Amino acid sequence: MDMVNDMLKFISLILLITVSIITGCSNEKSLPPKTTSNKHILIENLNIDNYFVKGKNQQYFTKIPHRVIVVGENETETLLELGAAPNILIAVAQNNREYAMKEKNWQLFKNLPTCKSSYLNMEYITQLKPDLIIAQQCVFIRSRLKNTEYWNSKGVGTLIPLNTNSPSSHFYQETVEKEMQFIQDLGQVFHLEDNATKIINDTYTTINNINEKNHLMYKPKVMVVEFLSSMISYDKTKLIGNMIEKIGGRVSETPSVIGFENIIKENPDILFVVCSHADYGVCINKILTNKALQNLPCVKKRQVYSIPLRFTYGTSCRTKDGLKFLADKMYPDLHNIN
Repeated sequence: MDMVNDMLKFISLILLITVSIITGCSNEKSLPPKTTSNKHILIENLNIDNYFVKGKNQQYFTKIPHRVIVVGENETETLLELGAAPNILIAVAQNNREYAMKEKNWQLFKNLPTCKSSYLNMEYITQLKPDLIIAQQCVFIRSRLKNTEYWNSKGVGTLIPLNTNSPSSHFYQETVEKEMQFIQDLGQVFHLEDNATKIINDTYTTINNINEKNHLMYKPKVMVVEFLSSMISYDKTKLIGNMIEKIGGRVSETPSVIGFENIIKENPDILFVVCSHADYGVCINKILTNKALQNLPCVKKRQVYSIPLRFTYGTSCRTKDGLKFLADKMYPDLHNIN
């Protein structure tokens, strides 16, 4: 009997040792498996060729981009707002003026390497060896950066703001939601999701605050135009039109290229004129001094306002400021809009 017990103990000891060797646990606590810091992020963006949207563009980002070329005031400021300044290789200045960024972002911008828009060509950008290009659709044309497929085939990512269709194009519905999606995508690519979420939440909070305050107020009919080679109408299919609708304004669907007779026909309560950096504040004179428009109530009441491009087109992190700008003119009795 003692021999049997001794044999059982011996077998049990052998089994215990064997299990310890197999599991590697011995007397130590098991450790969780190591995880990699790299995330494999799938982003669905736009495939652009010569300013045209050719379809969707799915890209995998397996590491955080550190050699980023960014083109555009709002695009650059959004990266700064997210905290991605260290990732910017060069920011392309599109004009010679000081950008109207938030003060904290302007201070960061002044420390960035920059180049002029004239350097936006295939040879120069190729020499910089970027790993990501962030730019509006208009940059991807034959005389500048060709198309997104070319750069993607070279291992260079491309991220296009989702609402930067041609001002004279009404083919696609532009929305605040798409603008927020682009910010969310940037947050994922740079692993700055929390900062992106803050920008997005602040934007929607502003919309809610405006609508809570204006719910008993008259909702004006609003029209937005810009003087380019022709007069362009930013109707309800454009981002600024959708922003106006988000805070209760009424916006019609119009032809993309219009004349003064279209303004008379629409007879808006409020008329915004998108002004370029060079003529900001002056462009409304084309409306106010036009003899054919003198009987329009919005002209008589001087409810014709300049609005800067940064609040109307590819607004990104400045969407909130654009909404507040619109609300200030549409609902002048509102106060303390956050």
